[in-house]
Amino acid sequence: MKKSDLIFAAAAGVATASVMLGAASAKTLLMATDRTGSLYYASGSAVAKVLTTKSGHRVVVRAFGGPDSYIHAMNKGDYDFTVVSSNTAWFQYNGKTRAKKKAENLRLVRSGGGALKLGFLVYNDSDIKTVEQIKGRKVVSDFGGHAAVGPIVTAALWSGGMTWNDVQPVKVTGVVDAPKALGAGRVDVSWGPIGMPAIREIHSKKPVRFLSFKNTPEQLAMFREKVFPGVRLTTMPPIKHLGLQGKTTLLTSDTYMLTHKNVDKKVLADVLNAMWDAEKDLTKSHFSLRGFTNKTAATDLPVLPYHPDAVAFYKTKGVWNDAVEAMHGKLK
Repeated sequence: MKKSDLIFAAAAGVATASVMLGAASAKTLLMATDRTGSLYYASGSAVAKVLTTKSGHRVVVRAFGGPDSYIHAMNKGDYDFTVVSSNTAWFQYNGKTRAKKKAENLRLVRSGGGALKLGFLVYNDSDIKTVEQIKGRKVVSDFGGHAAVGPIVTAALWSGGMTWNDVQPVKVTGVVDAPKALGAGRVDVSWGPIGMPAIREIHSKKPVRFLSFKNTPEQLAMFREKVFPGVRLTTMPPIKHLGLQGKTTLLTSDTYMLTHKNVDKKVLADVLNAMWDAEKDLTKSHFSLRGFTNKTAATDLPVLPYHPDAVAFYKTKGVWNDAVEAMHGKLK
């Protein structure tokens, strides 16, 4: 064999070994999500697709009936990641659920501008024009596997001077079933986020309209006291194809990507780097992730702790500032 052939063979062997080593280090990761048809199923699936392409790992999506169905398995390390609202994260971490069980092993990986813009919705031709006019009407309630939804709807009623005794509650089993109850004529008032596929489907057949909250410091303080500390109010411009028939103030909260405290450090490093480097791919992957930018990755309104490796990473990127550090330091 010629010397040049020996050199080529050696180089090929090194390349083959490198590929094999890379393949060996790659893992199949599990992304737990809300049920198919929900906004957070779409968000989690979009993140999983980007990570599969960019992180060197394969991320498989597992959909459940709601966060109550998988969070505690994830808390034990059975699932690697999830994408949820900060509202859901706070309720689960603090055990403010029907199970009364804290998911204290959850850790924040990355935050983003709120995917969920939430409110009451009615058909556009309904005579209900304000939250106060919900009184006496049939309203979706309970929400089965979504423990975080009931309290926020309760607070939304309070914002209009009502309790559940002032309306006719109609139980639904989850967030996707809420707009379906409106579509089936079971309720006068539903609840949900703008852009939810189930709402868009109903809207395509008969236009819906979101009701507006009052955007005042008093309203915001009430929601943060009655629901959870991370609530925000946001005023949206008219977007008629999404049911915003005029300028509308809705409730929102940050979107979180979570893991558990014992996540593989190499995996987490790969994920953090991939999401940072693929910011444009991430924010374009689904409309619900448009606010998932690098500059919001470290939120100034955290409601559960970041993973220490994420803290260290964001410090190197310059987005872990004094305001974030001060708020993070207040967490238990």
